[in-house]
Amino acid sequence: MKPLPSLTAVRYFEVSARLQSFTAAAAELHVTQGAVSRMIQTLEEQLEARLFERNGRWISLTPAGKVYHEQITAGLNQIAEASHALRTGADMPALTLSVNAGFSLWLVHNISDFRARHPDIQIDIMLHELGEIDNDPRIQAHIRYGSPPWPGYDSTSLLDRAEMVVVCSPHMKHLDQVREPADLLKQPLLSFAGTRHDPWQDFFGHNGLQMPDLGKSPRFLQMLMMREAAISGLGFTVVPLFLFQRDIREGRLVRALPHTCQTHQGYHFIHRKDEDLNPRVKTFKKWLLARLRATIDAL
Repeated sequence: MKPLPSLTAVRYFEVSARLQSFTAAAAELHVTQGAVSRMIQTLEEQLEARLFERNGRWISLTPAGKVYHEQITAGLNQIAEASHALRTGADMPALTLSVNAGFSLWLVHNISDFRARHPDIQIDIMLHELGEIDNDPRIQAHIRYGSPPWPGYDSTSLLDRAEMVVVCSPHMKHLDQVREPADLLKQPLLSFAGTRHDPWQDFFGHNGLQMPDLGKSPRFLQMLMMREAAISGLGFTVVPLFLFQRDIREGRLVRALPHTCQTHQGYHFIHRKDEDLNPRVKTFKKWLLARLRATIDAL
């Protein structure tokens, strides 16, 4: 990079040239006229060029000064715009999240709160159902269901053990015959295959029952698909309450039993170790933990 003149002197010159007066420039800059005059003299010495013609109390730009003023004005405007963008977050790369489809059921209904609190941070959301971490360089953070560690990544537990409940369509056939966990053994069950550990194992084990053979049961790699199957009356399924509370409240699904269980895995916020100081990642993680806690407390 070529040597730069004093940027303070350049700013003093721009104001003086725009106002055609050292006195007016001093007033805008909140300094004395002598300070402006000395700074302009310093700049002329650094540039080895005369920028102003001085005629008593009046000044005017030299031909060289006019050319220089046009060029540095464009540069100062770029600096001002870049500084504003950095302060406000405008034109900054979006915070890109990779989220499993199940968690998106909660996130899409809560992200407006984050946007209201942090309008300067743009959020891009990509869906990824399985527990592995995709190494897409565009992604700054991941939300996954599973168990740590994820080598090379830092993880923060969002929910150590989600409360699981059995749900089905309010029009599910034989719903009135299901009064105890054992009654489910005779009913069509929907199985979530998006993790290594089937949630039905937790539910039946917690209630002292043997895990039934689900070899012929519909299996779903995406929780969104399993949700649609349950709503359509295809069977009973066991799901995290905090993800499906909205569907239950609005009548698309009902709890088939009051019984609950805890999962052996949980949701985690995961990011590369070099993203630890990323202010957007830190801000989103702080909001996410607080918002989830409020959701759980309200159940």
